[in-house]
Amino acid sequence: MGNRLRPSLDALRAPDSGWRKRIATLAQGRQFLLVLPWLVLVFGLAVTHGLWRSAYQDADRTLGAEFEFWADKVVYAIEYRLNGNVQVLRGVAGLFDASDQVTRQDFRAYVTALRLDENYPGILGVGFSLVVPLDQRAAHTAAIRREGFADYAIRPDGEREIYSSIIYLEPFSGRNLRAFGYDMFSEPVRQAAMARARDENRAALSARVTLVQETSTGVQPGFLIYVPVYRHGVPHDTLDQRRANLLGWTYSPLRMHDLMGRVLGAVGFEDMLAALDVEIYDGTLLVPDALMFDADQEHRLSDGAAFRTLRLIEYGGHRWSVLLTSKAVFDARLHTEESKLIAGAGSVGSVLLAALVGVLAWGQLLVAAALRETAQTNRKLTASEGRLKAFFDNAESLVWIKDLQGRFMVVNRHTEAVVGLPRERLLGCTVAEIFPKNEAEAFTTNDRQVLESGQSLEFEESALLKDGRHTYVSVKFPLRDASGRIDALGAICTDISDRKLAEEALRASLEEKTVLLKEVHHRVKNNLQIITSLLNLQLNRTQALEAQDTLRDTQSRIRSMALLHETLYRSGSLARISMPQYVDRLCLQLWQTAGSVAPHVRLEHRIDDISLPLDQAVPCGLIINELVSNALKHAFPAGRSGHISVQAGMRSEGLLTLVVADDGVGLPPGRDPRSSDTLGLQLVFMLAAQLQGVVDIGYEGGTEFQVAFPSKASRELVNQSSQVSE
Repeated sequence: MGNRLRPSLDALRAPDSGWRKRIATLAQGRQFLLVLPWLVLVFGLAVTHGLWRSAYQDADRTLGAEFEFWADKVVYAIEYRLNGNVQVLRGVAGLFDASDQVTRQDFRAYVTALRLDENYPGILGVGFSLVVPLDQRAAHTAAIRREGFADYAIRPDGEREIYSSIIYLEPFSGRNLRAFGYDMFSEPVRQAAMARARDENRAALSARVTLVQETSTGVQPGFLIYVPVYRHGVPHDTLDQRRANLLGWTYSPLRMHDLMGRVLGAVGFEDMLAALDVEIYDGTLLVPDALMFDADQEHRLSDGAAFRTLRLIEYGGHRWSVLLTSKAVFDARLHTEESKLIAGAGSVGSVLLAALVGVLAWGQLLVAAALRETAQTNRKLTASEGRLKAFFDNAESLVWIKDLQGRFMVVNRHTEAVVGLPRERLLGCTVAEIFPKNEAEAFTTNDRQVLESGQSLEFEESALLKDGRHTYVSVKFPLRDASGRIDALGAICTDISDRKLAEEALRASLEEKTVLLKEVHHRVKNNLQIITSLLNLQLNRTQALEAQDTLRDTQSRIRSMALLHETLYRSGSLARISMPQYVDRLCLQLWQTAGSVAPHVRLEHRIDDISLPLDQAVPCGLIINELVSNALKHAFPAGRSGHISVQAGMRSEGLLTLVVADDGVGLPPGRDPRSSDTLGLQLVFMLAAQLQGVVDIGYEGGTEFQVAFPSKASRELVNQSSQVSE
């Protein structure tokens, strides 16, 4: 062990000036070392945030590109569908431009050939609205009625300078029948679009309207597309010519939800409805009254959306605002597994690195503190090494180390002295070569038990040495190498021979004192019995009945105390008395001395298996004696039968409850036992006060005394002792 300490001692014997310089340097960097872990943590978190931000921005760019793609796709699909509708209307306009007259049958045949449901899904219909001057209104109405429409009239009624009337609309069925004869030019929103189409000779888109095709249920926002139709063969190059030569408008009414359902379905947007919301507003104001379509009516516009874009569609002289908003499902993709991994691993790594740096910094501070003390303690280390070696060699216990084959590797000086062999002879030997066979086998068995368990164990071992047999307490423990493998066995063996002799002497002394105490209790019991006999002689010579009762009561009390000492004498403990055993014998004694009352009275007791010290057992015995005696004497007059019960048990709050009850005649009316002038009841309350207890009295069905007091009881068993005397 001395050799192991030598390198460290030599290292600490360097010149003091070098140590002072190093101490000064470390002291200057102490504040920096305290701050360094926090700087590392801040730097690590900053790097983590930067990497996370980069991953987040990559995800943001990717999702932003995808979001813009869908926005472009939706806008393109809307414009594409509007262009398709306009192409249909231009075709119808071309039909009128190529013919002098287009009949209802011609119109139906043309529109039917277009196969709108297949080629242009979402179009509610294709119609033609004829311009009807005021002076031609009557002739026009008559002509339409001659075609078989007897109820035909231009709606709404009233006189206007110019009328328009929907005379053709295909398919001419269902909702479209409601539009037949309707004057769209009479309604301002439709009129604005129709006038724009007429004056500019191009398709015009109306603002939001409620189509006349709508019923009372399932109403949707709608709009109309108009294409002007001019009279065949006349010029319409100037504004005046267009207004003068206008024949009417071919138009298409569209329900917004139906249209957008087909548009979004055509581009596969249904799969994105959980992630994106599309809203279309009429005009440029995003207000509820302008809302024409909302792909998710339960979704509310939120400033928390990660992606929003507003696209304007300017078509047919009118504007729509298309708002595309991301939902939580789409936004969640911003937090990719990569960003989560960077955030989690980076944060944990930063904390761990900061903790590591903190530990290292703290270690440096400890080293600095140690170096400051080293300057004062380096001269003491040599002496300390000597003291350590002296402690090992001068220990009054046997200290040794064995290898796994049981050969001594290290022994201290006391081991040499006890065994009587020099260290050179002991090293390399086994116990079989030193001690008798039976002792060596016992030592080897204990050694093997420690090595097999891998734990430190304590044994009591004895050996016959040159000065006699000695007993040792041996603490044996396994020694492990750097890998944790057991490679040796160590032991510290302390001589306890003197202590064992002292224990034997003490045990003999205790046995003598126990015999003496038992003899004392026996003699006290005998003396009390002598007193009882003397009282009995006096009782026989006394003629006064009151004096006889007093003497009998005194005898009963003395017998209860004598019984207690007899119980102690017969028990295994002289400090505590078993209550079940004591109460059983006390009740039997009282019942046997009850005289003529005993055959009619049943005396029972139930006592928990507890024991009390003498200072509580004596008052308890006297209380039971007084209450049971009173019950036997006064509760059952004139041969009345009944029973008396004695109970004792522990409550959960640490109180012992003693109950003596009878079902006799009870106490006289108006009598308070607490103010009684009889010695017995006064003694009960005095003894209860001595026990620091309280007395409760019950009068229902006889008399019940209950005494509860803080107990020093030892609860040995949960079993209840139950006995009956009858």
